[in-house]
Amino acid sequence: MPESLSRSYAKFVYSLTYDPLPTQIVDKLKASILHAMVVSLIGAKTQHGKSAIALIKEEDSKPDGATILFDGTKATRGGAAFANSKLMHATNQTDSYRMLIHPGPCIIPAALATAELNGSSGQEFITALAAGYEVEARIAGDFIPTTQARGFRCSPIYGTLGAAITTAKLLGLDENQIVTALALACTFAAGTTEGPRVSGREMMFHEPQATRAGITAGLLAKENLHGSETCLEGDAGFYNAFTGNNRGELIYPFTCQPGDPPPTADIAQTIEGLGSRWELLHVTPKVYPTAGYNCPVIELTTRARVNNNVAPEDIENIHVEMNWLETSYPSPAFPNQDRSMPGVGSTHYFVAYTWVHGSYPPLRQRLDPGPGETALEKAVIDLQEKVTVTGHKERTNFAPKITIRTKSGKELSDEFNGNELKWNLSTEIKRISTLFDDMAWPRTQLDELVSIVSKLDSEPSIAGLIGTCVPAQTE
Repeated sequence: MPESLSRSYAKFVYSLTYDPLPTQIVDKLKASILHAMVVSLIGAKTQHGKSAIALIKEEDSKPDGATILFDGTKATRGGAAFANSKLMHATNQTDSYRMLIHPGPCIIPAALATAELNGSSGQEFITALAAGYEVEARIAGDFIPTTQARGFRCSPIYGTLGAAITTAKLLGLDENQIVTALALACTFAAGTTEGPRVSGREMMFHEPQATRAGITAGLLAKENLHGSETCLEGDAGFYNAFTGNNRGELIYPFTCQPGDPPPTADIAQTIEGLGSRWELLHVTPKVYPTAGYNCPVIELTTRARVNNNVAPEDIENIHVEMNWLETSYPSPAFPNQDRSMPGVGSTHYFVAYTWVHGSYPPLRQRLDPGPGETALEKAVIDLQEKVTVTGHKERTNFAPKITIRTKSGKELSDEFNGNELKWNLSTEIKRISTLFDDMAWPRTQLDELVSIVSKLDSEPSIAGLIGTCVPAQTE
């Protein structure tokens, strides 16, 4: 009888150490850490961020607990992680894997809280992140669109598992306990797509709750409960619940060609190449405060605007081609109709705004026109009516194509291949540091944050990492 998936993942997690981690993996994780920490400081200034901090300070304060970023207050492990997850998710600038899951705001807050309380080293912190990111990405994989089509929002569903694995690794759980942590996480996972379907905002707290649930799964596993070995692939297991069957039959694929047979995915193949082929390398940071699929569109439009100096008034039309799932969010089964037509916050809007202004500001949270923006915003509103967006099943995620036709009849085009935003630490530093002068946080601490993240694997603890993201101590 083949080994269960949970057992295979548990063996991988239990045996994983820092030294064999490829340099590319460590670098990628550092980029995600830096991105999440900086975004948490931005998110703390939003109403959602402030509310999360206030809630946890009132309900979960604990003087010897874990640290709430930006604020510096101590809270319970789960409480601090809940608040920090919200800060990392408040502006919609998290990281993303295959568009629909966001590992960072679930895994990193869970790791911060437990590593701080344990006094874990930088290497132990990074290793636990590697375990959580890799297991979550592999379990999710090709099943993401099908889970979303079942009415579940993928990010918290799979994020609960990632947070549990990371917590289990930092707690030093043995192989059997890791199996149990995963089994518990499978039963704790929750989150629906009704909010995204009708523009409800309950999804703003999906990741924080998933983070807390994952941590709880890891902590309970220490009690030597007996978790189900077949928690993932069993007849009534995770895949059956969240994809509709345990045979790998999919409702929707990410991509397909005309005439392809009904989509399937081999559940057993999710463990293939563990430790040698790394799915976490495909994680993409979101630098703009919008849905992930809009970020490459903004980047591509910026490049096209630079390379083709065409005034907005000289444009006849702009056509954007994207992956079909990106144009039917949150799922073709439950599309949000407001996102498919021109309007503030739509893909049409971001294309028009970027073409009119030449770029889109990563710190811009307000979409409605402000003082002094009326004339330019009128140009944006006018231009977005000339933008059309179509989805294609054969086009991969985060790989838009843009075609501009001028009134003189000239046609210009440019496209991405889907890998442009999967950047490393060097690029993350270059991109994120351009925001520092405009952030309401001391520049000296932000520069120190970059320095500490860069050498995190030589740090004896993560105290310095956290210290750069809380108010500096004064004499």
